[in-house]
Amino acid sequence: MTDLRALSTPSADTVYFLTDPGLEGPFRYLAQDTSSAENYGTVIVGANAARYHRILLDNEIDTGWFGTIGDGANHPLSERFTTLTEARAIYPHATALTDEIDWCAIQAAINTAKSANAVTTAIRIPRGDYVINQALRAEVDGLLLRGLGGASISIEMDYFGLMVNRGTGGTEADPQPVYGVQVRDLTFRAMKGYGPTNGGIIIFNNCRDLLLDNVTVVGDAAKLTERQRLTNGIGTSQGTTGVLRNCLVDGTSKPGYYIANGSHHIRIEGCEARNVSGSLGYQPGFGVSGADSITLVDCQGHDNQGAGLQITCDGYPAGVGTPSTNIQVIGGQYSHNRGNGILMGTNLVPQYPRDVQLVGVDTSDNELNGFLSGAGTRVVLADHVAHGNKNSGIAIVNYFAITSSFQVIDPQVANNAIHGVEIRSVDRVTIQGGRTFDDQAVATQGAGVALVPIAGEAAPSNIRILDVDAFGNRLGAVSSTGADAISGQYRLTGTGSPENVVAAPVGSQFTDLAAGLHYVKTVGTGKIGWKALATVL
Repeated sequence: MTDLRALSTPSADTVYFLTDPGLEGPFRYLAQDTSSAENYGTVIVGANAARYHRILLDNEIDTGWFGTIGDGANHPLSERFTTLTEARAIYPHATALTDEIDWCAIQAAINTAKSANAVTTAIRIPRGDYVINQALRAEVDGLLLRGLGGASISIEMDYFGLMVNRGTGGTEADPQPVYGVQVRDLTFRAMKGYGPTNGGIIIFNNCRDLLLDNVTVVGDAAKLTERQRLTNGIGTSQGTTGVLRNCLVDGTSKPGYYIANGSHHIRIEGCEARNVSGSLGYQPGFGVSGADSITLVDCQGHDNQGAGLQITCDGYPAGVGTPSTNIQVIGGQYSHNRGNGILMGTNLVPQYPRDVQLVGVDTSDNELNGFLSGAGTRVVLADHVAHGNKNSGIAIVNYFAITSSFQVIDPQVANNAIHGVEIRSVDRVTIQGGRTFDDQAVATQGAGVALVPIAGEAAPSNIRILDVDAFGNRLGAVSSTGADAISGQYRLTGTGSPENVVAAPVGSQFTDLAAGLHYVKTVGTGKIGWKALATVL
């Protein structure tokens, strides 16, 4: 670089190749450029104000050109510079000599992509572990930030590691859209207990058409909790759309993925959340709060303090709140959690989740229920698997008189500790097809379908239980002690007469498989009022 700077008569027809370690590459002299500032990576200013521009052979900016070290150790600017003024000659964004060189260099590469004369917005981070003490700000339309060979970034400050938030008026408030940001093949580490409170290690506000691919966020939940940091892994809000794919969050102290108010049309595919635990208690792996049109496909939420997935409402605007709406969960496993497999509810009555579909999801082996809804409407569970949970497989509960209109189609519910499907004071629930059973040597599951009362709430109504294969349950196919459905219809099978055995609404049907007799419920909602239909030969 020294020889290039010293050239007194550069030629526009010559390619100059730097051999300085970390800066290797071709440059060319641009006579027409008289104003570009030197950034020591892609633009070098030589004698007589000559500007040399790096030739980007693969159309990417390398953070190594700006001085990254990446050995996992702390390297403050004071290692290279004696004054902040001297450091700012290379890194104008530096704020103190205690700033980490790796942060300064990576941010310099991002700033280069942001500059008016940038020829690319693609940035690569070579293999290494880079220590940062300030947030990487990535408000660059079309930015690609990708790691090579296992590149990782370790945060050593109580703030975000990577942030997209194009604020207005010099503040972080009211963020304006940033379009097309991509982050690939990078790991963010918070292993020393550093992290933001009530924020994500990486966070995207009003980031349109975002793509996160193969991004890992790893924290130490115990250290974060010890330092009283309430830290998410990946957070989106305020208009963010896009795709999160093949990502992992491990060991944060608040929800690993927090899809918050204003997020919409986000697809989360093949992602995993595990070992989330914090001082607030029952923290989920995935959290969807006040978001719209969110799809989770083939994700895994396991070994978390709370639910594998939690779908709820957001408290903003204050006193009004925002419900989660149009949520789809397709495939995936939410198992081995210390809370529920999937929890749906509200923290701000009268708001509640709406229009939720779960298709082919497995919520097994959790310490509480497989699936629990305490609030919600227009909900479909199709081909749902829930076995081995310490409470019920599927529990639909009307805690706040805002739970209704559930359809459970072809469930496979088995060997849970309380009931297969539990319905508490809910209006309009249909369970159709599938199986709810116990095939253990010593049965633990109470009823295949249990109607359970809630003190002071209305009795279940409009309950339809149709063609469910229920067997081996301790309390039979349907149990409704103290909570008989006041309306609806059952279509059940069993052995013997249902009279004085099966409680059901008027119009229900029962087939005695042993005798081949058919019964219809003619009066009442309890166990009496069954009449055998005449058989005509």
